[in-house]
Amino acid sequence: MKAVDLTKGYLTECTIYHRLDENKNTHLEHLEDLIFNDGLPGGQQAINYLHSFHEMLKGSAKTKFNLTTKWDGAPAVFVGTDPADGKFFVGTKSIFNKRDPLVNKSIEDIKANHEAEGLQEKLISAFTHLQKLNFKGKVIQGDLLFTDDSITDANIKGQDFIVFKPNTIIYAIPKDSELAKNILRAKIGVVFHTEYVGGPTLADTNAKFGFDASTLGNNPDVWYRDAIIRDYSGQVTFTQDESDKMSALINNADSNLKSVKDLDFLKNNEFGEDLRKRIKTSVNVIMKELTGFEQDPKVFAERFIAEYKGFMKKAIDKLSKPENQVKKTQLMLDGIKFLEDNQEQIEKAYIVYLDLIKAKEMIINKLTNIKQIDTFVQNAEGDYDVTGEEGFVAVDRIGNAIKLVDRLDFSVKNFGTGKPGA
Repeated sequence: MKAVDLTKGYLTECTIYHRLDENKNTHLEHLEDLIFNDGLPGGQQAINYLHSFHEMLKGSAKTKFNLTTKWDGAPAVFVGTDPADGKFFVGTKSIFNKRDPLVNKSIEDIKANHEAEGLQEKLISAFTHLQKLNFKGKVIQGDLLFTDDSITDANIKGQDFIVFKPNTIIYAIPKDSELAKNILRAKIGVVFHTEYVGGPTLADTNAKFGFDASTLGNNPDVWYRDAIIRDYSGQVTFTQDESDKMSALINNADSNLKSVKDLDFLKNNEFGEDLRKRIKTSVNVIMKELTGFEQDPKVFAERFIAEYKGFMKKAIDKLSKPENQVKKTQLMLDGIKFLEDNQEQIEKAYIVYLDLIKAKEMIINKLTNIKQIDTFVQNAEGDYDVTGEEGFVAVDRIGNAIKLVDRLDFSVKNFGTGKPGA
């Protein structure tokens, strides 16, 4: 495997922040969200990340670093052998339920554990065919791309393709290609990206990103690949002008970060956790409404404070026990007071947030030159518009990860679209 290299050790001097549910890959964070997740340390982590990508795209990297494609598959599929008993299983993220984990070791289990007919069919196909590969001693997470009944033909801009659409993005392969023949022979297609290591039970395992699928063996009924980008040489190198622009963007973010004080409300407690969740939700609400990011930090801060008040009032109204209402009301009052007292700091943090997005988008625009399979979305008229991959995931040498997604492109397209099999 050829790993992407980085210089100066930006990513090895400190831990890359990624918030996973109990070290499970149920959610990857956006690069820019690090400042809202962890305040000043998170902002510095994001800038270190940008430095590392900059060095990579200049072609002068020395520190090992894996870059993976974020495929737009659905649903997420977990497969392997249960470390508790060595039996083969498939499932969704519900295998990690604290109460009643849904680990399917038979077709009967699938029917009993998952009521949605579409999801049942996909998991049955996964259970039937994925055990033809070598998952002994492994627990792997992947994204389902297709089953044999979901592949169709399409003529796009005068060329014949086979296509499949697991979620939002349409993947298209020239119909007369060898790749198309292999896919048409298969019963199921999956991209694998995360391994779970440890034990003695599934609940005790931890996510390790950047899974190399070369050990799984081959079977014509299963088309699969991992998400690792193994060769990017000559495709994603910055020009001198691009490198200079990236340096300016990073320096600007770093300069603005110096004006941000430590964000006390992001400390690890109920108060901070609630505000942290709400501020990221507010970004998404505004982005959906404006089809873009609010560019005025003052407007964003004022709106966030107003939305926080409204959210907390609704949450309090739903509580039946008086003691819980009192507790939640006090939490709301504390939160509002803190936000109003620290509005200027929220504005400054949001300025850095926007800086990080600008630099991230420049990186994504360069990485989209790495093309594995043609990707499209259908517009309102039913025509096919070229689009990039969902995004990319950067994985450090110890398996931590963060995602880079063009939220104005992919996330807005994805708002309101149901995920197949969900």
